[in-house]
Amino acid sequence: MRFFILFITVSLFLSGCFNQRNGNTLYINGRIEGDQYDVGTKYGGKIVAVYHDEGDNVRKGELLARIDSSEVRAELSQAEANYRASLSAVSVKEKELSFYKEKLSALKFKLSELRKGVDIGIETAKDRLKAARYRLLSAEAGYRKAKAAYEKARKDYIRFKNLYARRVISESRFDAVKLAYQSAKSDLQSARELLNTAKVNLSASEKELQLAENRKKEILSLEREVKALEETVAAKEREVSLYRERAAAARSLVKKVESILNNLKITSPVDGTVTEKLVEPGEVVAPGQRLFTLYNLDNLYFEGYVPETEVGLIHIGQKGYITVDAYPGRKFPVVLTYISSRAEFTPKDVQTREERVKEVFKVKLKLLENPNHVLKPGMPADCYIPLGGK
Repeated sequence: MRFFILFITVSLFLSGCFNQRNGNTLYINGRIEGDQYDVGTKYGGKIVAVYHDEGDNVRKGELLARIDSSEVRAELSQAEANYRASLSAVSVKEKELSFYKEKLSALKFKLSELRKGVDIGIETAKDRLKAARYRLLSAEAGYRKAKAAYEKARKDYIRFKNLYARRVISESRFDAVKLAYQSAKSDLQSARELLNTAKVNLSASEKELQLAENRKKEILSLEREVKALEETVAAKEREVSLYRERAAAARSLVKKVESILNNLKITSPVDGTVTEKLVEPGEVVAPGQRLFTLYNLDNLYFEGYVPETEVGLIHIGQKGYITVDAYPGRKFPVVLTYISSRAEFTPKDVQTREERVKEVFKVKLKLLENPNHVLKPGMPADCYIPLGGK
């Protein structure tokens, strides 16, 4: 009997140290917690300015400290100069490419126009040459015939002239022979002129055919020139692409140095309060070193543990309040936002073995207000959750 009374007394004492239910209110003992933000530096260097102390409220993006950036600024100036030079080189190469493209376009147009009638021109020239040769043959035959007639008429004229001089033939007979001779002489002259004209036409037709064939050779020459110019344009395009890649690399370097320069400005990642300042002006910091610790005092929560036997009495969204020893009599409203899905043993900081072996569930209740930031992370607190008569 004495053992049973002692067991009940110890159990009530230990449960009072952890949590208990009083009528329709669940009591939970715990502490105020918050999300801690450790602000460090990505790059090392000398701290040249610190703008906030512990306890200062800061806004997201607000400058906390600054690392010496003189060397990085010099690198940025050089990188920007290289970038401008690379852009200028790209512009020059693009103008060269544009020039060769325009030249290629004009050459292709000329080639297209030349191709349009060259084959027909050659066939036409061949037909004309064939006709000129035929006319020449006809003219040569006509000339030979006219020459033979002329020679016969000339001989008759000489013979009949002598006969007429000796009065062997009559004057009328001589006049007839003389007229035939003059007519033959005129026909020979006409035949000679026709032959000469045929020769001239033949020469012109041969030249026309030669010119047409030369135009075809010109096409072949232009085709070779177009192909060579296309290869030049392709080479210029590759060159422009290479210069653009260099400009892009130069721009990337500028962006990288600008990023380094921005990272030398240590800024707040959130709206919060500086709880630790770990650096002073003049100190040299290493990459990754922590410089400040911040908490968002407008986003605090209460954390505690509920025994397995009581966890069924609460639910997400349930409201309550907490109290702290620093402000007796004040109630700070909270709302239940988290109940662990798995049970765990009582935290190790509970000293008695009997209490540690109990299974509990972690809970978190968000603070709905923190007037003047009077509540701080780490404060012990007592939480009360009305159970609504359950």
